[in-house]
Amino acid sequence: MELATSYTYDPVQPNQIRLCRFHQNGDSPSAEFGIFSTDKPLPEYVALSYTWSLSASGPIKNWTIQIGERHLPVLDSLKPFFQALRSHDFMRDGIWWWIDSICVDQTNILERSDHVRRMKQIYENAHNTIVWLGEQSDDSDTALDFIDVLHEMSRVGQSDEEMCKILQMVQYRPKWIALRNFFFRKWWTRVWTIQEFVVPTSVSICCGIRTVNRTAVAAALWVADRCNTTGFKDTNAFHIAWNRRRTWLIYNIVNKPEKDLSISLLSLTAYFCSSDVTDDRDRLYGLNGLSTENHGLVINYSWNVDKVYMVFAKSFITKHKSLDIICFAPLFSATSGSSLPSWVPDWRHCRQPLVVPLMVSQSSESHVGNLRPPLTFEYDNKSTHYSASGAKEAEYNFEGSTLIVRGSIIDAVDGLAGSQNFELVQSSESYSTQSTTSSLTDMLASVCKSLVLDRKERYLRFPMPMEQFYHDFIHLCLLLISGSPRHVEKEFQQWFERVRSLRIHGRSFESILRDAHLADINSFLRSTPKQDEYIQDSFYGRFFDNIERLAMRLMTTHNGRIGMASGKAIKGDLVCILYGCNVPVLLRKAEREGEFTVVGECFLDGSMSGEALGFSDFRESRFRIV
Repeated sequence: MELATSYTYDPVQPNQIRLCRFHQNGDSPSAEFGIFSTDKPLPEYVALSYTWSLSASGPIKNWTIQIGERHLPVLDSLKPFFQALRSHDFMRDGIWWWIDSICVDQTNILERSDHVRRMKQIYENAHNTIVWLGEQSDDSDTALDFIDVLHEMSRVGQSDEEMCKILQMVQYRPKWIALRNFFFRKWWTRVWTIQEFVVPTSVSICCGIRTVNRTAVAAALWVADRCNTTGFKDTNAFHIAWNRRRTWLIYNIVNKPEKDLSISLLSLTAYFCSSDVTDDRDRLYGLNGLSTENHGLVINYSWNVDKVYMVFAKSFITKHKSLDIICFAPLFSATSGSSLPSWVPDWRHCRQPLVVPLMVSQSSESHVGNLRPPLTFEYDNKSTHYSASGAKEAEYNFEGSTLIVRGSIIDAVDGLAGSQNFELVQSSESYSTQSTTSSLTDMLASVCKSLVLDRKERYLRFPMPMEQFYHDFIHLCLLLISGSPRHVEKEFQQWFERVRSLRIHGRSFESILRDAHLADINSFLRSTPKQDEYIQDSFYGRFFDNIERLAMRLMTTHNGRIGMASGKAIKGDLVCILYGCNVPVLLRKAEREGEFTVVGECFLDGSMSGEALGFSDFRESRFRIV
């Protein structure tokens, strides 16, 4: 292709949009562009959602479409789509299309940045959005037929048991495999396509020459979620698709005018952290349109990745007068080659997504929040929330990449229970006075509260039911020390073995347990507690979430307090209350005097609701976090 024949875009203004329509020109497609003002009614147009690249080598342009006398290079991934258009004779119907790689001058950084800011509006205004998954495969028709079957089952009103009995029959096995392959297609993994699935009013999903609508796909996933025995629900393919379905339903709820609800960009970015991108700046930019808050994100493709992440962290702190975002930094720690400080999350750090990855993701705080099931948005308990620094807003300053904040050191880590990845770190504190039975039960109650973070369910909306959870906790422990391990799930057995020798107030956890409750063991062992990790409002469900999924460790402090810390904690880390942070934070002294790094959030029993501000030894300090 001669350079002289390459197409050059006419410029568009910030209040304009470039659309295209196609014609069949012999064996090759040709196109024409139209530039329209967004201040006036737009012609009906169809937006296309697709993946730019077919392989790991990145986007490639080996073919062109003709525009007048010139040629425009087009992505190879679009060639099968144009062939499908031609087979349906859609080249002749005069439809206007918006296809980002064609309609946006990708060499013009200003135009590209402007269109990213307007992406939500573009897909909302589209008459229809076509999702192009790619060409037909050996089992794609089987998957599409199965989606129709599952969609119909969702309407019939069968019980979960009836549906599962049918769907686990041997003749359905190839269909489940086909469905898994359908959701393993690359489109489902891309960050940008999340917004393109959620925002439009109408979505048609095309695979080869077959089409299925978004509602049918969502219904099929709803049925699949109720059938644990098919094997499909345990695959990454299911979770990738299910997360989109959930986000679509949440988006529809929070955008109702009568609802005072929101989705934060911070929670979206954490939830979709394992999604694929070509440009790591798009881990924020690609989710921008889904956020319902004014988060102050600046979209600027002239900035490098580290600067984009840094500016977002600073804008979050400035906008919300909150330091909660720094608790995400240890989860999303700096990747190789990054210059980010310890308080800025590096969103390139991919990890298994969780709906509530941290305590600061509590449902009552919309500036962080979480992507809990849509129905639970209607029943939030705003009165239950962590507020370790009380009502004090963040007092902060930025010096380059250093964050300067105010707060207080209230304690230091002393002992840490063992875990799958770490050995037990024994407490060094000891007490000469003999503990009474009352104080022993208080210690055990504090351990119980810490294990469940003093909350009833994983969305952190309701306080822990003390009597019920304490009974279940002691019951499981007594089963183990009385020689009945077969009645206790292996995860709790393993935790008990790793914590039994941890000293609390100078005594081992096991000895405290024996002295406090062995005499009345029969009153606890009348019925075995539920031990199902999926029962979220049970002691065991909360234990499993925090120990197994969040990998937290039981912690003792120099002053004898009990709590929970992240796996990265070590003896001597400082337990701090930072103004503007809803939970206590572990800081570690850096090499330079007066400087600290962020280790992670922590739970400290008795210090989660501003109590520490009234401690007699509370001394305000200034922290330089690097």
